[in-house]
Amino acid sequence: MHFPTLPRPTARLWICVLTLCGLMLAGCDRSVDRELAEHEAAQTTLGVTPKEFSQRFNRQLPAILTDLQVSDADHMARLYQLDDSRLHPGKYEYVLETTVGPSQTTILGTLNKKGELRAVGILLTERGSAARDEFLICAEGAARSFITAAPEKLMPLINRMTGVALNNPGQRMTEVVERQLLSVEIVPQGLLFQVQPQQ
Repeated sequence: MHFPTLPRPTARLWICVLTLCGLMLAGCDRSVDRELAEHEAAQTTLGVTPKEFSQRFNRQLPAILTDLQVSDADHMARLYQLDDSRLHPGKYEYVLETTVGPSQTTILGTLNKKGELRAVGILLTERGSAARDEFLICAEGAARSFITAAPEKLMPLINRMTGVALNNPGQRMTEVVERQLLSVEIVPQGLLFQVQPQQ
């Protein structure tokens, strides 16, 4: 059986076209990889691992409870301490979640691929004054873990942002303190307070 052959100029043209298509596809693949790598590198983090954050958070608790005039602040701080052994991956990759306190306040963290926290969140899911107090203690603990100046101003700020967020569903309240972005907003799961680097 004899197959027809293309004239040489036509065959060369097709080879050139196929070669150019191959080079273009290879270039696209590399540019996508490069863009992904640049995006990952540009993502700012809080500069700590979950374990390092838990140590900072735990150190802040006695001072926060003392400022709130809670009796036996050192003992009460144990109720809210993060246990390193309970920090575990969440339902999705690069997410951590754990709970603390009698009201089981959720503490969330998003991670980059190196395991550093990109943001820390405190989630209020229950109604009631005890749950809200616990939420505020944890929110201040998270904020103090990254903000060192004027700690006495953080609780009033978080309280104000929380009140405004509760009265304005759908709006995200934000404030920048020491190059950290603090935010409070209502999400489907409840009320979320977050600390993340200012972009």
